[in-house]
Amino acid sequence: MNWNYPFETTEFLFIFFFILIYTAYIIRTVRIARQLQTTARTLILKLFLRTISFSLLIISLLGPSFGEADRQIQSKGKDIFMIVDLSKSMDAADVTPSRLEKVKFEMNRFVQNERANRIGIIIFSNKAFIHVPLTYDGAALELFIQSLQTDLLATGGTNICDATELAYSKLMNAADPGGRSKMMILFTDGENNSSCSGALYNNLRRFGIGVYAVAVGTKVGISIQQNGKPLMDKNDKLVISKLDENFLRTMATASRGTYYELNNAKNEMPKLTNDINQAEGTLVDSRTITVVSNKYYYFLGAALVLILLDVLITIGTFRL
Repeated sequence: MNWNYPFETTEFLFIFFFILIYTAYIIRTVRIARQLQTTARTLILKLFLRTISFSLLIISLLGPSFGEADRQIQSKGKDIFMIVDLSKSMDAADVTPSRLEKVKFEMNRFVQNERANRIGIIIFSNKAFIHVPLTYDGAALELFIQSLQTDLLATGGTNICDATELAYSKLMNAADPGGRSKMMILFTDGENNSSCSGALYNNLRRFGIGVYAVAVGTKVGISIQQNGKPLMDKNDKLVISKLDENFLRTMATASRGTYYELNNAKNEMPKLTNDINQAEGTLVDSRTITVVSNKYYYFLGAALVLILLDVLITIGTFRL
């Protein structure tokens, strides 16, 4: 038998006061019995019950452990690229406080819940770039997430397909002898300049890369502010940025991925996190550990039964 806690001064004090108080109790009971010219025979039985119950209470206090069991612990990992749209339309305020700020907030929450997985960040507008390579460093990821701004990239426009191609390439070429599960999460309003190639969708399906498309924005849309003024196009018409739901749904379907919405009325990020956690990961590490558990409740239960018996048994000090 093993013990979770050592036998220390506290236990010695309990035993000392028990012996002291019970000795005084015995002397007093015997003295009363002699004065009444009778015997207290049940005192011996009570002494036995109380000594055993007190010993059981001390044992339960020490936390006895026995019955060791082997338990297998497995670690399954995933490689995940978060792809973030940094085109000017992500500054639109139809999602409070803006599309990009909402995405940054949700990205931070996601990173905090996925410490066991390698996560990277790809940013894009008309061209895509690696912002953070795949890493386990959650603190670094959170720092780089905070640095995301639409003016981080010099080029304008939106090319979702180029960013997806880059994520696919990096996931396939990642140093990974164990063949970890590979996924990408796309945060964008879907305003894309061109359609993605069929070859890209075929490769995503063929190699089982999970695609999670998060649509940020609303179908109604809103104007974009630039330097404190509404953004105008070349024809001096007000630019209204709207969510392109059709493109993102088509992309998710073609890649056998999943479509989610993120706006003021609907936030499906918890569902996305749950879907990723439920997705099958590749076994990275497996080990067997020996587990012992605190069995104090057996001894505590026995002590309570004996205390109940002690209460039911009385000492007679006089007879009629």
